[in-house]
Amino acid sequence: MSNVERLNALKQDKKFINKAFWAYNWAIPSCFTKERMLGTSVVMMMARVADDIYPGDVEKQKELCRNHEVFFNTQQGLGAVIYGAALGMEVERAHNDTITNELIQAIKQALAGPLAGLGDSLIQALLTPIIISIGMSLSAETGSIMGPIFMFVAYTAMNAALSYGLFVAGFKGGVGAAEFLVGPEVKTRIVPAMESLGIMVIGAVLAGIMKVKTALVATAGETVVNIQTDVLDKVFPNVLTLVVCAVVFYLFKEKKWSATKIMLWMIPVAIIGYFTKILG
Repeated sequence: MSNVERLNALKQDKKFINKAFWAYNWAIPSCFTKERMLGTSVVMMMARVADDIYPGDVEKQKELCRNHEVFFNTQQGLGAVIYGAALGMEVERAHNDTITNELIQAIKQALAGPLAGLGDSLIQALLTPIIISIGMSLSAETGSIMGPIFMFVAYTAMNAALSYGLFVAGFKGGVGAAEFLVGPEVKTRIVPAMESLGIMVIGAVLAGIMKVKTALVATAGETVVNIQTDVLDKVFPNVLTLVVCAVVFYLFKEKKWSATKIMLWMIPVAIIGYFTKILG
């Protein structure tokens, strides 16, 4: 069997699909870190099936895992489709050099934000409270253990079925997308669009969760001017957040600082900034 035939066979191999699915699922709660978030679960999935994709080629297996050692975060239920798509494209990439790691990462990041928002709204804010309310009603009057059992079984079954179905759909869709994107005309349009979308999504998420402000005020006689609200917010809102992001990017990109080193330096900077009112 040729290499292409072997890789094509993986696309229909349920044992291969199941192995990858359970590998990332078990890794989500055990390897969730602030630096990588769900990125480690993607690595665990790739490591579990690396020998199937690149049998006997240790260097290719290492490269496969290292390519996914990047920050990645989404809602785990609906986000299963991204895991499947990434795996499908990696299988296709194993015999097709036109599919680059940059393309796969761009698609992962572009899909992560929208699916996180949709998943949080549908699952965490809608379906989960419904399941909990039903379970509570089963135990409220009699104290029956059926309430907790129902909540555990219902949520587990719902999440497993949803995640598995989307993972398989993503795997097969990712392969189809990879084959579709091989064409040079399509690739030159889709790749820049995905990269731009990924950058915009990451930027929007960052702007929403990161707030850097100053507590400095300027006084002239009876006039008091709040530097943040009266000046910066009116001229360039969130400019301090942008400056801090640029500094962190510079330290990470140019100075090769690790995320841990940057976070450790942020602690004394935040403390000094708070007591001097430079930050507030």
